Amino acid sequence: MENFYHNGCFILGPTGPTGPMGVTGVTGPTGATGASGVTGPTGAIGITGPTGPTGATGITGPTGETGPTGPTGPGLNNNYAFVVNQATDISSGNVIPLALQFSGGTPNITVSNATITLPSPGTYYVSFSLTGRFGVNQNGSIIPIINGVPQDRLAPTNNTNSVNSDITIQDGTLIQASTNSTVQFLYTGSTAVSRANFFVSVFKVSNV
Repeated sequence: MENFYHNGCFILGPTGPTGPMGVTGVTGPTGATGASGVTGPTGAIGITGPTGPTGATGITGPTGETGPTGPTGPGLNNNYAFVVNQATDISSGNVIPLALQFSGGTPNITVSNATITLPSPGTYYVSFSLTGRFGVNQNGSIIPIINGVPQDRLAPTNNTNSVNSDITIQDGTLIQASTNSTVQFLYTGSTAVSRANFFVSVFKVSNV
């Protein structure tokens, strides 16, 4: 830059072009951290994401000890019997005579004349069947007698027609028996039964 002087003053000449930038100096040390600002309010809770897959099933734990065995229930004696009256004539109003074919269990079911005795308390199933010749247009019925009392509501009835004079009357019932309960069968009908075959099966099905 040139200096011109006139009357004791100097006149500044035009500025020359800017020189190249010098080398950057070394960065000074970092200043101290300023104080933390006040914490802002908590934002709203976001939407719950989808449930992840179920994890694998864990290992099965050891089996616990077996508990004690309970007491054995009362046994069933399985009393049974088969009773018959074969090839006889049976008049109306008569108790049907019976004969024991076979029996099993303890104590045994017994038969005397027309009476079946159920020796021990429990529930028995008794089925019976009468077949025979009545004559045409006749009717007949079998009435169980339990402990001496006729059970009319348990009495099955059948009828013959003008073509077939043979008849079958059959049914079965459960009997709640006490010790030495008895069972008999009374035949009633419009005529006697000829060539009659009467069968009775008895099975004990429960001790109560």
